[in-house]
Amino acid sequence: MNQLAVVHQGRGIDCFALDAHTFRIRLRCAAGDFDRVELCYALNKYEWHMGQQRTPMQRWGSDGITDYYTYDLQGEETRIAYIFILHRGKRKWYFSEEGVSKDYDFSKGYYTFFQYPYVHDCDIHHTISWADRAVIYQIFPERFAIGIPGKEYITAAWDKKPTPKDYYGGDLPGIEQHLDYLTDLGVNCIYMTPVNPAKSNHKYNIMDYDDVDRDFGGKEALISLVHTAHQRGMKVMLDGVYNHCSWETPMFQDVIKKGKESPYWDWFFVDGDNVDLKHPNYLMFAACPDMPKLNTGCPAVIEYFSSLAAKWTKEYGIDGWRLDVMDEISYEFLRAFRKAVKAVNPDAVILGEAWHEPAVWLRGDQLDSVMNYGLTKALMDYLVERKLDAAGMASRLMRLYMRTTSMSARMMLNLMGSHDTHRFLTLLNGDKARLKLAFAIMFFYVGMPCIYYGDEVGMEGGYDPGCRGGFPWDSTKWDHELRKAVQQLCLLKTSGKLSGDEIQIQSMGDALVISRQHAQLIVNGTDQPIELEIKGITHHLDACTYVVTSFEQRKESSIP
Repeated sequence: MNQLAVVHQGRGIDCFALDAHTFRIRLRCAAGDFDRVELCYALNKYEWHMGQQRTPMQRWGSDGITDYYTYDLQGEETRIAYIFILHRGKRKWYFSEEGVSKDYDFSKGYYTFFQYPYVHDCDIHHTISWADRAVIYQIFPERFAIGIPGKEYITAAWDKKPTPKDYYGGDLPGIEQHLDYLTDLGVNCIYMTPVNPAKSNHKYNIMDYDDVDRDFGGKEALISLVHTAHQRGMKVMLDGVYNHCSWETPMFQDVIKKGKESPYWDWFFVDGDNVDLKHPNYLMFAACPDMPKLNTGCPAVIEYFSSLAAKWTKEYGIDGWRLDVMDEISYEFLRAFRKAVKAVNPDAVILGEAWHEPAVWLRGDQLDSVMNYGLTKALMDYLVERKLDAAGMASRLMRLYMRTTSMSARMMLNLMGSHDTHRFLTLLNGDKARLKLAFAIMFFYVGMPCIYYGDEVGMEGGYDPGCRGGFPWDSTKWDHELRKAVQQLCLLKTSGKLSGDEIQIQSMGDALVISRQHAQLIVNGTDQPIELEIKGITHHLDACTYVVTSFEQRKESSIP
């Protein structure tokens, strides 16, 4: 028995409130170490001495390294205390805050049991109402469609290979004029990269946070786009860039002119008494002197941007925010931002750009979720690099799911790529059969699938700026079979058949099988045809294909 592999991170990670009277409790241990696990608990920790109840935990799954156990504990009390009893044959061990032991002194349990002493309604992390059926479509506005003709600033033809500084002329009216296309595809949420004024095609070096770039159509165009999208039942999510700004913002310009005498001095990180532009002496985004880093621990910065985001959420009717370079922003900023936005629209989603372990931000007081680049990498390893077989992919997907709460998992922005990555088809060297597999896995995984504009018709492109080409509106250049496959997956998601957080992930021979409440996905990621039997039904899959089976809600539970 591997004692170090027995893990329960307690409140907020492996014990969290689904509602005021239900806790989800999870335990991890080395694969095969135990025959069964019991949860020993008292619904009221103050009554521990009066006796405990015991119930078997469900073995949700195993990734070959770790076994995952789970149990949903329900009751009128909200001050639970609990330990775990681990069984193997006739032997048993106890697991408490002191670790694994052969014996346990229940009379002194109040020193060492795990606990969740009280659930406040305001602390419960609720999944937003529209997440379960959301299909997000990410748009780089400058490259999607031109709605305002006659632009003199355009420097490149629409179908030219992208460069860092070229302008193609895309705008917000162009997006609005093509909402029919998105509706037909099955999309119900638009996520746009920044729309604020900036001297770039990407707009991540924002000059004015309370305006919309005139080249995109200005404020009127954003109001019209959001209104029309809402009429179609579509949500609209914007990009919030609060880690850094343009050096042409009035605030940084004031610091350049006045040095420490500027009221905005504390908004930035300057080494010395004045800004040196020739030999930058201030913190910046990456190594970009034109993007000074904002001090998101400064109360004035927190107040300014939180209030502004709340204002935009209300005035424009924004349904969510994606926060750029979120992992460099202070916790205090994120908490204030959340309060301000949720006060205006409790159903607005707040997610962040985080490429690594996200749990610290996902306890309900900061973000709802993050961009799930962990899934992106898993898809690359399974379908591009082929480092993972079906068993390895199942294992990876389970670990990804278990690293955050069930509520956050349902709001994860699942993606194959974005404006910051190679397009997935390019990584696959044009293999559209495998691209379809990537789409299918992304849609079946718990969370909100996000389509990067053009991927559904077979767009290609390397790393930034290659991935930011103009959308090919000449439909003769589309892969219609690919688009139809994506369209069918969109319908499956928006119909509710992939809703909730019930999921079962396993490998059966060479097949990866992902089961949800109402549908099952069987993937053959190999170059050979396979045959397998599931519950008396034989499935034949050609090389690099998948099968979707729909069924009524199962009686057995598979909630992790």
